Amino acid sequence: MPTDFSKSPEGHIAPLFPFAPMIMYAKMPMDLVRRMNKYANKTVKDEKKVKSLDHSNNLVGKLKQEFLIVSDELNKHLPFFNNVVSKYLDTDLSRSFKSLAQGTGYGIEYKSAWIVRQFAGEYNPAHIHTECSMSCVGYLKLPEKIEEEWEEDYKDHYPANGHIEFLHGSAGKMHQHTLMVKPSVGDFFIFPADLIHMVYPFKSEGERRSFSMNIEVHQEKMDKDGKPVKVEGSKEGHVASKFDLA
Repeated sequence: MPTDFSKSPEGHIAPLFPFAPMIMYAKMPMDLVRRMNKYANKTVKDEKKVKSLDHSNNLVGKLKQEFLIVSDELNKHLPFFNNVVSKYLDTDLSRSFKSLAQGTGYGIEYKSAWIVRQFAGEYNPAHIHTECSMSCVGYLKLPEKIEEEWEEDYKDHYPANGHIEFLHGSAGKMHQHTLMVKPSVGDFFIFPADLIHMVYPFKSEGERRSFSMNIEVHQEKMDKDGKPVKVEGSKEGHVASKFDLA
């Protein structure tokens, strides 16, 4: 649906961000970080359980260990995650001066979630996520002496050790095509599943621990019995093209 500026008042000024994919940042509550770390630590100690939850064959990471987060654990944290996903979608719609139709809301499905354990020399090559609309990364733990490594690495013209980098398109005179992020515990980033990203190796002893999730979203409305039902829409293009908009 075309964007219509005919009702804009005289003198109105507004930025337009229609082209680049958006990344949303949030700082996770430390209680969420502690509970996720507790889940990871407990799972790692149970060799049989961690083997049954192994998710590495479904991922591209050249890493020590990647294992699923069970639904009972994930469900404890959904209020925070749902809030961030909803804010992302609202903000993305507002970039085109659009909003959801009245009486509708977002249906959010967490298709998979997993812990990522990375150690010295390991890395995650450039990749996207498939069979979902959105993905994310949250940081739970960093090597004890990573700050010392970063202090040295930042003397270089292109510091990258242990960082995550997002890439899209190509650089231009008035725009960038990459975002390099130095992670800290509690950082949470959500982004389109097809946004290319990679994680660089580091040298420090210890674990760089994060988690990721694959997320699908749709529009919902209440039926005559007060139950949420999916609003069917287009299957192609931008996820918002599926939505009934105001």
